Amino acid sequence: MKILCLLTFLLASGAWAVDRPNVVVIFTDDQGYGDVSCHGNPILKTPNLDKLHSESVRFDNFHVAPVCTPSRSELMTGLYAMRNKAGMVPSGRNLMRRDIVTMPEVFVANGYATGLFGKWHLGDTYPHRPMDRGFQRVVWHKGWGLASEIEYDNDYYYTRYLDEMEVKYSDRFCANLWFDEAMKWMDHQIEAKQPFFSYIALNTPHSPFHALEEDYNKYKDKVEDPNVAHFFGLISNVDDNYGRLDRWLEKRGIKDDTIIIFMNDNGSSRGDKIYNAGMRGKKGSGYEGGHRAICFIRWPNGGLGTPRTVNNLSHITDILPTFADLLEFDVPQAADPFDGVSLKSILRNLETVDDNRKVVVQFGGRVRPQKYYRSCVIWKNWRLNGDSELYDLGKDPEQKKDVSSQYPEIVRELKLHYDAYWASIEASIDVIEPVVIGNPAESYTDLTSNNWVEVDFDNRGKVAEANSMGGIWEIEAEKAGAYLVLLSRWPFYMERPLSSVGPAETIGGMPIDPGEVLPIKSGSLSLDGKEPIVAEPNSSDTFVEIRIELSKGRHSLQGWFHDAQGARLSGAFYGRVISQ
Repeated sequence: MKILCLLTFLLASGAWAVDRPNVVVIFTDDQGYGDVSCHGNPILKTPNLDKLHSESVRFDNFHVAPVCTPSRSELMTGLYAMRNKAGMVPSGRNLMRRDIVTMPEVFVANGYATGLFGKWHLGDTYPHRPMDRGFQRVVWHKGWGLASEIEYDNDYYYTRYLDEMEVKYSDRFCANLWFDEAMKWMDHQIEAKQPFFSYIALNTPHSPFHALEEDYNKYKDKVEDPNVAHFFGLISNVDDNYGRLDRWLEKRGIKDDTIIIFMNDNGSSRGDKIYNAGMRGKKGSGYEGGHRAICFIRWPNGGLGTPRTVNNLSHITDILPTFADLLEFDVPQAADPFDGVSLKSILRNLETVDDNRKVVVQFGGRVRPQKYYRSCVIWKNWRLNGDSELYDLGKDPEQKKDVSSQYPEIVRELKLHYDAYWASIEASIDVIEPVVIGNPAESYTDLTSNNWVEVDFDNRGKVAEANSMGGIWEIEAEKAGAYLVLLSRWPFYMERPLSSVGPAETIGGMPIDPGEVLPIKSGSLSLDGKEPIVAEPNSSDTFVEIRIELSKGRHSLQGWFHDAQGARLSGAFYGRVISQ
């Protein structure tokens, strides 16, 4: 409502300029700082990204979260992941708070059209879908990628995707599709003389490693591990697509008035085997290799001065406040002040930089978030990893020597900063953002094993293995009444019998493990920890159907599958909740 009121005011008053720059954010998945040739990679070649590097302000001390959902939530909100609540990838702790104003909402409130193309990974159901959080045009996939538990048998080469909420299929390679759709949408905005914010969020070079053959062939004889060759091939495709976008911007005459930001979401997942820019750690690590990231910013007509590398400490939470400051946005009132700061003074080469700044890097983990779990406090050349390891990157960039005993005063200083951060979020640590059901925006709400609270189970391989008794689904009913709950062994769109083996098709030349057959004869559902309700499968043996009554508000659900003797075989990997 606040955003709509502000938008109405701005429209009436003409408060924004029609010549504001367009904004394109390109966000890659699992590409590390060292996975570009301009950062010294001896094998990988990225000529188009190297060109962008040469034209940009390069933030060389830029940090993200060590895994992808937290980085995305920090980008979208300007808040640390543990504060905005999307602090982990699986485990039911991956949805942003509903009271937070997001980046696309800020752009909309200031007269921009907004579009997302590719990976969202901050919620697949209302009110957490991208179109619920400010994106007006959405071409996307669900889950963390095309091998996630919800996408399951999706294909890099014949991509099943969502156009808003309509399922479509593409005969194009997935990353090509996202860039194609983004450019098509941006073309319409140019014709309408409408400034736009385009978020091209790739699901590559994340696994599964299915590079196009011509890209894989570039590296297959240069590295021993085929997965690394595929990984580099996927980055080569990113580079080609960026080059295609850059030429398109020039052809359409908007290159000089478009802000381009190129970033990656966490440390490398494969390239570290070849080159890691002298850093310790990779994706998932609290060490430098887990969170130091690429950040190139180009705006030819933005008064950013000569392309250059800057070493000022910067963080992914800075991007939203930077946009707000640089573009003179009116920001709708938010529940929390930004954790990030504006980088405008650095971009404009002004001497107003806080050299004393400290930044916290942390994500939530697979269980209840723990203090100092894979945390890092960054201050100048110092890195406090966990509660006791101290490194001086000025003398030890590979973080080989813990110098905490030599500099106890530095350890105390950084722990004080971390403790203040932890104190600001500790009271909300046990609060989990629920999956909302019973809203007319959706005719049904799907639950998956990714939503199991504090259970790490978010990919098709784990579903195929079927070796988990599951976890709790935290839900919130927006209205009281009767609900129908369906429980399935496989994603509902597949319509597979409960006791069938999983699909064994070959995707992108790579076989899918069919997994374990479960002799399912019944399923059960527990509501709020009460005695489970047991039911037999439907006539087509594709799901178990159970009716429940819910009061308005928070509830928990947990489902299981059973054999002929009633013994539990596994958790129910998929659920569908339908309001009656």
